[in-house]
Amino acid sequence: MVDFLIKVLPGIATAVLASYLAARWSLRKFYSEQWWQRKERAYTEIIDAIYDLIQYCEIKKEDYGDGTGYNEEKENELRKSHRQAYWKIKKATDIGGFVVSSQAAKILKELRDRPRLDWDENPSWEIYAQEYNYYREALDKIVRVAKKDLYARRA
Repeated sequence: MVDFLIKVLPGIATAVLASYLAARWSLRKFYSEQWWQRKERAYTEIIDAIYDLIQYCEIKKEDYGDGTGYNEEKENELRKSHRQAYWKIKKATDIGGFVVSSQAAKILKELRDRPRLDWDENPSWEIYAQEYNYYREALDKIVRVAKKDLYARRA
């Protein structure tokens, strides 16, 4: 009986240990993949929102008091899209450091704290032109950081 246990126990112990390590590795890989997908979604939302802000500012900066040329329904749609994008960026700025890199969070904070022209002292097209430039610069930076952050973890 003792001979039997001496021969069987190492095999059982090895199988149990191998199973435990394989399960642990699988769970770690699964959680890592989930985290990566969450980061990807966060970056995608941020990039989409900044792009929507850029579109809105691009249209508005070309409006020199003559109107954008869009009908009221399209104007409302553009305003709604702009408003939603603004709040997404605001939310991402406030809690983005939890999911995205600290570098991306810093870019969003700089975007939020940017200097702004006064609406009472400047024509709207100048304000929108300035906003357009800030959003364009932020988008370029965020895309670079997202690529670096996402692909570094994927490799």
